[in-house]
Amino acid sequence: MKKKLSLKKVKTTHSKKDDKVMVTRFSVSPVKPKKGEKVTVKMTIKNVSEKSLKHIPWQIVKNKKILCHGVRNEVPSGDIFSVSVTWTAAKGEHFFYGDADPKNILKEPKIKQFNNLPQGADLKVK
Repeated sequence: MKKKLSLKKVKTTHSKKDDKVMVTRFSVSPVKPKKGEKVTVKMTIKNVSEKSLKHIPWQIVKNKKILCHGVRNEVPSGDIFSVSVTWTAAKGEHFFYGDADPKNILKEPKIKQFNNLPQGADLKVK
């Protein structure tokens, strides 16, 4: 007697609708600052969800210390906003990065959080 093999369709990854925010741009300028020069760190974040988000927390970090952080409220679906901070260049090597929803209060699945954290930027100030 043959047994019938039945296959169930199992969802193994989350769909696009589970994605809420995405960092679309991250920049540090100038790229080769001199000691004492003003450096601007800018991050652009997009609400990629299908609905308005009440709160989108963010942070900009330098050498593992938060330089600036905040929350943007009432961001409609598809809207983009930018945040920036100015830092006075100090001698040494510095690593900057930005993070949207650093504590995952929006409850994105781990697989969808990769786009919340852009590539960082290394700066060497002489």
